[in-house]
Amino acid sequence: MAANAPDGLVEYTTFQGKRVKLRPWVGKHVAFLTKSEGVDEKVMGGLCGVFDKVRDFYREATGRDPQQLKHLDGKITVAEVDETCGAACGYLGATGIELTPGVFTELCGGWQKGELVDQALPYEFGRNFWFYSPQLAYRKPVSDRSVVTGYAVFMRLMALDAAGAKLGPFRDKTGAEFRAVMEGLVDLYEADAKFRWENTLKVDAAPENALGLNGTDLFSSFCLRLARDHGGQKWVKAVWQEAGKLPEAKTTEGAVDHFVVAASAAAKTDLGELFAGRWRWPVTAAGRKAAEVAAKEGVKGAKAE
Repeated sequence: MAANAPDGLVEYTTFQGKRVKLRPWVGKHVAFLTKSEGVDEKVMGGLCGVFDKVRDFYREATGRDPQQLKHLDGKITVAEVDETCGAACGYLGATGIELTPGVFTELCGGWQKGELVDQALPYEFGRNFWFYSPQLAYRKPVSDRSVVTGYAVFMRLMALDAAGAKLGPFRDKTGAEFRAVMEGLVDLYEADAKFRWENTLKVDAAPENALGLNGTDLFSSFCLRLARDHGGQKWVKAVWQEAGKLPEAKTTEGAVDHFVVAASAAAKTDLGELFAGRWRWPVTAAGRKAAEVAAKEGVKGAKAE
């Protein structure tokens, strides 16, 4: 929790335990806390507005609020700090995001130049709004990164679409070019029978591509294709809530089945053959049956394990 100080600044304790004073910029649901000098008031107003919409999208899509951990009067805090767990960092399933000065400058610069949104912050909101490890995360020794991180990679695009905002550049590509490469991963995967779940998502890998994207981006590509073909934002706003109704998966195989079941429920279409046949995921017989039931009745009563 951040606290107001008498000088108008906010006393904030970083993820690493350092106490600092930062300037608050407050929206309806989101509060930016900045250390940089000369921050443009108009830019911060625009960013507060767009990330209020990003937060609203995540809340609607998941039907849940994160646990309140870092906040300012109940608002999710996005704090500019000297160092955090990476260039940017967000708690899983709880409020609190930190950006290093370079990432914060990139965010402000993109908005100032053309109301473009750097990918880091909408991605970190996906970390705060991740609630589905019990149902969907792969189990050790398999890494859960393709799904847990892939969710945030996918949802940052959906959040910006919902907010009416444009994605900024990524590496040497425009936001639109980057998205096109990601969307095309599923086509590269489908076109070559050597690619299977076992040598891609299971090991956080993707078919060779122009940007060196990996298994998290491939999972996002599958989700983008499912959204495109099964209702767009309507599918997006159903799949995670359907997943959250499922019981805990005891195995990686169960987690794979659970995503197929939730996707089928959201699409109101049995997607078992799509995943098991065309996409070569290891869907079990129980998962296939549960997907068939879920397409008609939702996940209620559809038991994949």
